[in-house]
Amino acid sequence: MDLTHPSDLLGQILERTHLRGRIYCRTVARAPWGLRFAPTATAALHLVIAGTCQLTQGGEVIALGPGDVVLLPRGDGHAVADSPRSPKLRLEDWLATRGEGESSYVLGGSGVESRLLCGCFAFDEPGAHPVLRLLPERVHLRGASEEARALLPTVALLEREYERGERGASVIVSRLLDILLVQVLRAWADAQTSGGAGWLGALGDRTLASVLGWMHAEPGRNWTVSELARRSGTSRATLARRFASEVGVAPHEYLTRLRMQEAAQALREGQDGLAAIAGRVGYESEFAFNRAFRRVMGLPPGEYRRRARGELSPSQGHPQ
Repeated sequence: MDLTHPSDLLGQILERTHLRGRIYCRTVARAPWGLRFAPTATAALHLVIAGTCQLTQGGEVIALGPGDVVLLPRGDGHAVADSPRSPKLRLEDWLATRGEGESSYVLGGSGVESRLLCGCFAFDEPGAHPVLRLLPERVHLRGASEEARALLPTVALLEREYERGERGASVIVSRLLDILLVQVLRAWADAQTSGGAGWLGALGDRTLASVLGWMHAEPGRNWTVSELARRSGTSRATLARRFASEVGVAPHEYLTRLRMQEAAQALREGQDGLAAIAGRVGYESEFAFNRAFRRVMGLPPGEYRRRARGELSPSQGHPQ
């Protein structure tokens, strides 16, 4: 891991977790119109290219205008429509009307027109993503805001590539979505008060960014707060206080979660036994590793590996 730029830890985590974006429809909608999105395990994204609409999430109705960007990190069920009273098609039914080679659809009646790009972000980790779980249930950038205006070049390229569908467009669209996500995360983190953005906000502090970088570079090392403080040129008490305040958990708890994420990746992608994985992430005892993994991930490592590889359905899980 390159620690010359510790703030790039965000990019490294996104790469390691294989977070990847996909646009599933570009919609030209004319009032009255509406789409209903069922809850999913992926983060949902809506870009209002032109016109206006209303997002209904839970009991809230949020007005969206040109240039607005909305990220729903939890994949909560929601609806987008010209009016909350308009009939709403299920997304699956709407996508089923797509003709071969079509990149956009005309939805609704003959009223005022809006244009949207709808997409999602998926990842390999069956649990909550280490970046997305930091976010609130909705991140909304208003089109008139400075943060949203900074996204306009990325959004314009995204729409053009998706609409044209030329050679290599799928790769370009995926990369542009990666860029867009990072831009949205930056805008959100910058808007938070001290401690409100977890480790994502802490990356703006060079000392904490370095400490996080060292942990991520060697998660299996027996890091102590004293050693991290010495390396970063501060006192143990000061580092412990600043870390807990900005990141939201103590350094030892953060390290434990990081180790379990590393172990989860090894369980999904590798063939090593539990003892070898335990040793790699800093546990001399397989029993201690099993206990820590279950506490953080919610199930034993062996069961996690079988589920991740499709060898075990959730209904066949470990008895609680």
